[in-house]
Amino acid sequence: MRALITAATMLLVTSVASAQERTITEAALPRDVADEIVEFFNRPTTTHFRGRSRLPEPRLLVGDVAVLGGPFVLGGRIEGELVIVNGDLELEPGAEVVGDVTVVGGQVTGEDVARITGTLTIYSETLRYAYEGDRIRGLGGPGGEQGRLFEGIGLGDSRFTIRSSSSYNRVEGLPVMFGPIIETTSRNPMRVQALGIWRTESGLSFDTQQMGYSAQIEQFVGGHGAVRLGVGVHSVVDPIEQWGLSDLESSLSTFLFHKDYRDYFERRGWRGYVRLTPPQLPLDATVEYRSEQHWIRAPGGPWSFVDNDASWRPQPLIAEGRLRSVAATATLDLRSDPEDPADGWYLSATVQRGIDGSLAVPAAGVPGGPPVSGPSEFDERFVTGLVDVRRYNRVGPGSWLDVRALAGGALSDRLMPPQYQHALGGEGSLPGHPIFAGDCGARRSLVAYGPAGAQLPFYPSYGCDRFALLQVEYRGQLSIDLGFGRDEDLGGRWDSWSVDMSPSWLIFLNTGKGWVLDRPGVAGRADTPALYDVGLGLLFGRLGVYWAVPLNGEERSPNFFVRLGRSF
Repeated sequence: MRALITAATMLLVTSVASAQERTITEAALPRDVADEIVEFFNRPTTTHFRGRSRLPEPRLLVGDVAVLGGPFVLGGRIEGELVIVNGDLELEPGAEVVGDVTVVGGQVTGEDVARITGTLTIYSETLRYAYEGDRIRGLGGPGGEQGRLFEGIGLGDSRFTIRSSSSYNRVEGLPVMFGPIIETTSRNPMRVQALGIWRTESGLSFDTQQMGYSAQIEQFVGGHGAVRLGVGVHSVVDPIEQWGLSDLESSLSTFLFHKDYRDYFERRGWRGYVRLTPPQLPLDATVEYRSEQHWIRAPGGPWSFVDNDASWRPQPLIAEGRLRSVAATATLDLRSDPEDPADGWYLSATVQRGIDGSLAVPAAGVPGGPPVSGPSEFDERFVTGLVDVRRYNRVGPGSWLDVRALAGGALSDRLMPPQYQHALGGEGSLPGHPIFAGDCGARRSLVAYGPAGAQLPFYPSYGCDRFALLQVEYRGQLSIDLGFGRDEDLGGRWDSWSVDMSPSWLIFLNTGKGWVLDRPGVAGRADTPALYDVGLGLLFGRLGVYWAVPLNGEERSPNFFVRLGRSF
């Protein structure tokens, strides 16, 4: 980036330090420098990071690096140029950049404890850009006439998107979102989206009664993306719980093996929220108000590769009706790497309190028997929460001990509506036990629900009012070197060929338990005994192959399974 270095060097009047200690700060971003940054970002040889990201010690990255957003935390070593666009750079002790560092629209901390062999240049003004696929396009630069002319409007990105909204499931098939997304690129951008949701289970007819939607307006305030204000409306089918498996894992299991690990209900209403993401702290916190209607959804008939003619597992009955509530969520991520953490803490907590409403599980009959009289009403002023605490520990050069504690459920003595209950079992929590093995008896029987003559089987409830789960995992590193042929240095006649793999091996132990709150007249529900399992696994990058064995419970068969990523 010769133009960038030249422009920065002209601003240096005197220098009393060595080259790696020079810091140049300029308020305005020259047009030629903005063009050079865009060209640098779009090079195919540039490594990209987007949003909050981290390169921990002792990792080495060879080549030029561009970061869009941020903050970018550097603890390792980069051998190449580093450019931060509209974000902050945090340098940890011992961090090193063998090359120039340029920060646009952000700040730098820790330069006194790190080493930069080139020039550190900081531009306080942000870069205006728009997305073009994986590339960016400059919008005249903040110092250009176009930037000044539209300073109040904030030109940005406008596109029409088509994408999946969640996982392939037995209720909707594949929910496909489509519609416009508009985003300005001012210091405080605005994001507007208006998306329809076509559910493939409804067929090729675009029946508006079978479609969903999600529309939202979000405004940044305060600069640096620290605070967002938003309001939106929605009509979506959501899983009751989704923390165990990723959307991709759930989709593949449903599509390929006719095994849907989740249960679902429909939410329709609106919400307003405030979201806090301070640039100097890995915190993401949201407070929101919700006003919604909840509905029961029956399984559909989406296609699956295996057992396509078989019936899908029944859904649970949920408490239908209106609910107004407030919810708060906060996540503090102190891990060395969110994708592959070697050490650090991860803490997440959610609390939701009902304000008013009219939730009730509708009356249902015994299959082939008389109807049950009267619905089962719930106190809408319930309080529920979920806490997820993880600790990642490096205990040796190639070994790690990771621990996760997860607990949730009722925070008062008021019973949980089924859509806010919890269940354990299966690959997402206790892989040695069957799916929903710890559901507090919710699936011991079936009921019939629906219009006369078209009733379908449902489970009377979803799971437990409270639960706790503890997961412990010890990982080690394997080094496998497969060699073929002879090395000419050893007198061979042909070149050698080898494959060097370094998968991780692991052993794990899980235990979990569920509890119910007493409710007169509700039969079949009871506390789940503490369940235990142990297992082994091999990780090849993000692909994990596991074998788990239950230590107690009704089922004692081992479980062999594959996951796309780590268990937590």
